[in-house]
Amino acid sequence: MLNLILALLIAAQPDDPPVVASRALQLKLAREHKALNLRKPERTFLENALFQFKERRIIERFQEGFHGLHPILGGLTTVSSLAAGSYFERNGIRTSAQGSLSGYQKYEIEFKLPQLDDKFFTDLKATYRNYPREDFFGIGGNSREENRTSYRLEDTNYTGSVGIKPGKNVTAGVMAGWLQTNTGRGADREFPSIEAVFSDQTAPGLARQPNFLQAGAFLDVDYRDEAGNPRSGGHYVAQWLSNHDRKFGQYDFARYDVELQQYIPFFNKRRVIALRGKTTLTNTAPGQQIPFFMQPTLGGSDDLRGFREFRFQDNNMVVLNAEYRWEAFSGLDLALFMDAGQVAARPSDIDFSDLKKSYGFGVRFNTAKNVFMRVDFGFSNEGRRVFFKFGHVF
Repeated sequence: MLNLILALLIAAQPDDPPVVASRALQLKLAREHKALNLRKPERTFLENALFQFKERRIIERFQEGFHGLHPILGGLTTVSSLAAGSYFERNGIRTSAQGSLSGYQKYEIEFKLPQLDDKFFTDLKATYRNYPREDFFGIGGNSREENRTSYRLEDTNYTGSVGIKPGKNVTAGVMAGWLQTNTGRGADREFPSIEAVFSDQTAPGLARQPNFLQAGAFLDVDYRDEAGNPRSGGHYVAQWLSNHDRKFGQYDFARYDVELQQYIPFFNKRRVIALRGKTTLTNTAPGQQIPFFMQPTLGGSDDLRGFREFRFQDNNMVVLNAEYRWEAFSGLDLALFMDAGQVAARPSDIDFSDLKKSYGFGVRFNTAKNVFMRVDFGFSNEGRRVFFKFGHVF
């Protein structure tokens, strides 16, 4: 009926109609027509599936486990392929076991001593890792992709830490530990094993592996709104770790790690600018070296996403990340990102005008508190990479 009235009005207009008046009448009739035909917004199949997934707390129920056993998805390196495991926690003791389809293994036991109050903590931890096909391309920012090799990394680490919590968001402490290391022939059949391309001169620690007595200190300031899916706040971490080679006396070094994260929300936290700066610097005495398998690396799903995992490594590393994240609909976030970083033999060699760069976009499936799966598509001058990971990038 409204359409018929509009047609009659238009047909009855004189040669010089009062344009403003007739236009206002048309808009009024159009609004009335729309009001009479309102429809309830309908979710797409994906929107509805993610909404129900979130509302029914599927992930939270899954993570709650069964009779004290809790599942673990992922948590190993990207080259390990699909990894899973479980942990058991009771009376301050947590044990976990993880494995992957390509033979990766990780076992851990942690004991948190009873706290005297909320300001002091003590914990002991033992970790065993056996990673049979880690990638190594050579040392330095000019390493070549065609030199890709694989090696086995096996280590056992015993650590104890004591700390205080002087404030709600602040943790500080000291630690001591013992690290036993071992490397061997890589199990990746697509690429040569490391000893076929590199030697102990080009990959220090390849011929013989040291054991370390470790000591260090750390400071952690964390005021993010949600650690697993932050939309505001910041997280700042600094750590110093001294490694003393007790086996050969040739691999003493100190390592300094600093990581700064900041989250800037807007539009009621539905959109976020996420920023991160991270660096690892090392120091060795004259005549000392750092084993290649303990050098900081750059590349892969957690930092430089346009390059392969462990693509670059050296004694020092810096990486910068920026992401623009927005909520597409409940349970699904999208992101655009840029990464830039560099490795160098000495801290003074780091040149911020010559960083390796990558960019891309990502999809994150989440709950209010956690990102339980993400897919990142990264691009660089070495091609494109796709990463499927459980958990957030930072």
